[in-house]
Amino acid sequence: MERIKSQAQIDKKQRRNQLLVGVVMIGLLVMATAGYSLMSSDEGGSESKVNENGVDFFKQNGRWVIQVNDAVFGFMNLPSEVSDVRVNVSATLGQYSGQPLYFVNPNEGANEVLTNLGNYILRYQEACLSNETCEGDLPVKNCDDNLIVFMEGEYPEVYQGGNCVFIVGDALKATDAFLYKVLQII
Repeated sequence: MERIKSQAQIDKKQRRNQLLVGVVMIGLLVMATAGYSLMSSDEGGSESKVNENGVDFFKQNGRWVIQVNDAVFGFMNLPSEVSDVRVNVSATLGQYSGQPLYFVNPNEGANEVLTNLGNYILRYQEACLSNETCEGDLPVKNCDDNLIVFMEGEYPEVYQGGNCVFIVGDALKATDAFLYKVLQII
C-alpha cells in the first residue's frame, strides 16, 4: 500500500525526475559529440575538405565539420550556402555558456542548435513566448531569457530582440547561418 503524498512531495519528485532526464540528455549529447569526433577522425580518405572564411570544413557523414580549439561543430550547409540568409544578431557563444536555452516551435533547427551548443548550455526546454497563446504545460518565457523562436516564412532570416533570436524560413539554412554568426565564422 502506497502512502498518501503531499503536493510538495509530488512536486519535489517531479522536479527531481525532470532534472535527471535533463542530465541524461546532456550526457548523451556530450557522449555523442565525443563519439562522433573520434569516429569521424578514423575515416581518413573518405572526406572532402573546403576552406571558407579561413576555416577548414571537412565533409563527414553528410555534414560539414569544423574543429575550433577542442570542440567539434557540424553543419548541414557551408557559409557560402547560407550567404543569402540575412543575419542580424549580436549573440555570442558566451551568452549561452552555462545558461538554460528555451525553444519556441522547435523543429530540425533546434536539433542543429543542440548538436552544436549542447555542450555549452546548462539545459534546454521547449517554452512559449510570453505574448503568444500557449498550448500544453510549457513555461512562458520572454526576451530576458535565452530564447530561440522558430517561425515560418518565405525567406530565411535571423534577427534578435533582447535575448530572443528569431529564426525565420528554411530552418536548417537559417540555423546554420545563426550558428556561424555565434561562432564568429561569418
